[in-house]
Amino acid sequence: MRLIMMLVLTGLLVFPGTAQEGNWQADAIERAILFHKENLPEGCQALDNADLQPAHFELQVGEETAARQALMIEFPCRIGAYNMTSVFLLSDQHGKVTEPFFPSPQIKVVYEDETESTIVDDIIITGTENLREVVNATFDSSTRSVTERNKWRGLGDAYSVTKWGYKQGKFEIMYFAVDASFDGEDNPKTLMDIDIW
Repeated sequence: MRLIMMLVLTGLLVFPGTAQEGNWQADAIERAILFHKENLPEGCQALDNADLQPAHFELQVGEETAARQALMIEFPCRIGAYNMTSVFLLSDQHGKVTEPFFPSPQIKVVYEDETESTIVDDIIITGTENLREVVNATFDSSTRSVTERNKWRGLGDAYSVTKWGYKQGKFEIMYFAVDASFDGEDNPKTLMDIDIW
């Protein structure tokens, strides 16, 4: 009898915790949807469907074991011929919603011939802008990283790839490569490769 009583009490203690775990995530998504609607980034399309559930991914905020849990929530922004952009929100278990920014290299491409764009003479990074939009984004929860593949024109043509890692409350560039030759071949040049960990 005592064993049964202990099992029942254990069950009562475990199941509410599980329900609470699920509740913070549902609440975090609701808060993010409301925040997104009220603070729609310039150029982004509004959510058409009120019942739309955006894609979301688990993200640990902080490096220590006692770090708070959050969701990285992805909202579609713009759709083009070759690219779709997204914006993200971080919504944590304590009710905080924040807008992550992604430091994005700006470049100048110098071609060997001004009338031809197949032979690249040089690619120069001219600066970095903190942007909200990520092009053709993929998020990896296991590495806390976001990857962008920005197609410049057509499938299998020129493009850039940027990868950011989430560290100490912000996204930092880990990798940046550019294939600037419009020759239909896949030959990117790595311009940044940084170990942030």
